Amino acid sequence: MVDAEVVRNKLEHLEEYINDLEEYQDLSLERLAGDKVLFRYLERTIHLAVDSVLNIGSHIISDERLGNPKVNSEIIEILAENHIIKENVESYIKMAKFRNVIVHDYAEIDPEILLMIIKENVIDLKVIFRWYMEYID
Repeated sequence: MVDAEVVRNKLEHLEEYINDLEEYQDLSLERLAGDKVLFRYLERTIHLAVDSVLNIGSHIISDERLGNPKVNSEIIEILAENHIIKENVESYIKMAKFRNVIVHDYAEIDPEILLMIIKENVIDLKVIFRWYMEYID
């Protein structure tokens, strides 16, 4: 059985990261591209948010004995197979892969891509936050 208190604690962090990212919904590309500190802050906040999604998912998978994911995208797949993630599975898999790009510095992140994630994908973080809350309640 999932330790709801552990998940709630992790969800508090995820909610904070989502709120931080939402503050920048109206950010312009020019400002983002021209402000190195802001760029790094937002890049790191996305990283932390996606890590939270994956950590909570791993916790659920482990406690419920749903499988043994070897890579982050498998966490999403297992959650989807078990109806914890209910839609937009590919979007969450892309998030997991983007997290790897950020963490392992595979490529320089394009400000346009970062801005697109902030403007278009923060809603996905809010949705999975809600699914996780529903799962533990």
